[in-house]
Amino acid sequence: MARKDRLWVRGLKALVGSIIATLAVRQAALATLDIPSDFPPLAEPGPTVFFTVVGTLGAITVFAVVRRRAERPTVLFRRIALGVLLLSLLPDLLLLGDGASGNFPGTTPTGVGVLMLMHVAAAAAIVWLLTARGPTEPTGPGAQ
Repeated sequence: MARKDRLWVRGLKALVGSIIATLAVRQAALATLDIPSDFPPLAEPGPTVFFTVVGTLGAITVFAVVRRRAERPTVLFRRIALGVLLLSLLPDLLLLGDGASGNFPGTTPTGVGVLMLMHVAAAAAIVWLLTARGPTEPTGPGAQ
């Protein structure tokens, strides 16, 4: 009997969805906000895609482990994802410090805010696409 709930399909959707979400935030921000063109994290789309892929693959791996071992995997994964999201914002906040401006020219509060919004967009897409129930999934007591 084939499983109706294939992790690789959810994972692929999460990967594509998170890339689209972060690139959409990046593009909208560059089109509407005054972000210096020499701010490395937003200067080109490559870093956005690379770090989104790395983070999404990590999330898929964690989701696969949690799904196999936890009694309530969706709830646990969402909590883990929230914690990781909050931790992922710390390096962005550190960019606002005095020492970071030398390593990242063009750093502004607006640019850092965009990076943080990209983290939120990616996390929302990943969590939603990995944990949302599809029409073919079981519902009822004990189904996660």
